[in-house]
Amino acid sequence: MILEVPFIVRKGKNCYVAECLDLSIVTQGPTLKEARKNVAEAVNLHLKSARELGILDDELEKLGVIKKKNRLEVIPRELENISIEIPS
Repeated sequence: MILEVPFIVRKGKNCYVAECLDLSIVTQGPTLKEARKNVAEAVNLHLKSARELGILDDELEKLGVIKKKNRLEVIPRELENISIEIPS
């Protein structure tokens, strides 16, 4: 099963910072391409470790994946924005 894992990337002073907020993973790279590669590697390692520790189902649930009748099912998620007034 291939899972689309959301992450954000922002430009730092000297590098790009990539964050997978659902799994609390943060990494960086000197280029956007490298930051994307690093976050993918970090998520893969995180999920492999979770499997070894017996907590993979819990970590997948953070990504919107649940197990039903021994099958994995992706729960559709919608990202929303809210408007916040910046204090002056």
